[in-house]
Amino acid sequence: MNDIDPICDILERITTLYRNEVRLVGVEHGLHPVHLEVIYYLSRCNKYSDTPAAVTEFLGITKGTTSQSISLLEAKGYLTKEKDPNDRRVSHLVLTPQGEAVAKKAIPPASLKQGLETLGDGSAQLKTQLETLLRDIQRSTQSASFGLCKTCQFHSPMSDGHFYCELTKETLIEDFGTLICREHTHIQ
Repeated sequence: MNDIDPICDILERITTLYRNEVRLVGVEHGLHPVHLEVIYYLSRCNKYSDTPAAVTEFLGITKGTTSQSISLLEAKGYLTKEKDPNDRRVSHLVLTPQGEAVAKKAIPPASLKQGLETLGDGSAQLKTQLETLLRDIQRSTQSASFGLCKTCQFHSPMSDGHFYCELTKETLIEDFGTLICREHTHIQ
């Protein structure tokens, strides 16, 4: 056993406990973990990333699984589909208030939130280390980063509570910068 094995064991155990707690919340609502992942992703993504294709890419699931999940979530009243005003072929997935409530309850699990809060100042260092690990994994697997707007090379802050996206050529409100974006590109 090398020095990496214990870390891998810890990460594996954390993810297993995480999934189990999420699964239990899903059972309360008649949802599978993948449904909760769709809901949580939609609660955290921006208007460029709330499409079925983005959900498929972010979660690494098949188009069929995405389609079935969206249909079920729509039937249960957790989300609605809205046509894009500029491209009628594109549908945006919008959480209902019921969907937003489930997202807040399910993910991240309460036990993980509590555990991270006990780290205090150590959580900043852990965050930095995990971000580095995530970027390395994304790079080696050639996965899209799906990062927060404010950490993107195209994000250009403005002084009035807005920022300019160099990619989309739009001025957006500052809160938009805290959302997940499919077009995210790490600052070089």
